[in-house]
Amino acid sequence: MSPLSRARKLYTDFSGNPANESVKITIPNPPKVGICIGDIDGIMYTTERDGEIQKYIHTFKSADRPLFVVSPDGSQLFIVGGHYTFTERGIVDMSDKSR
Repeated sequence: MSPLSRARKLYTDFSGNPANESVKITIPNPPKVGICIGDIDGIMYTTERDGEIQKYIHTFKSADRPLFVVSPDGSQLFIVGGHYTFTERGIVDMSDKSR
């Protein structure tokens, strides 16, 4: 399956909406150096799911936390590493026994 097909399937599985439209975004190359600020304890995000706007808060289990890294000029934020995946359930920690 192509990366675009996989992305569309993941979006549809998660959101309950067909991925009819593709929007091309440019992701800048990461810098060669970053500032490790600390662990990411959780993420909050808003998205449309099953036709309704939903707000989510994911708190990472301590064993699964990614690092919070910032570019040297402070203009980009990065989530680096961690032990999680994104599925139709949203963010799922790898240590979650119910995954």
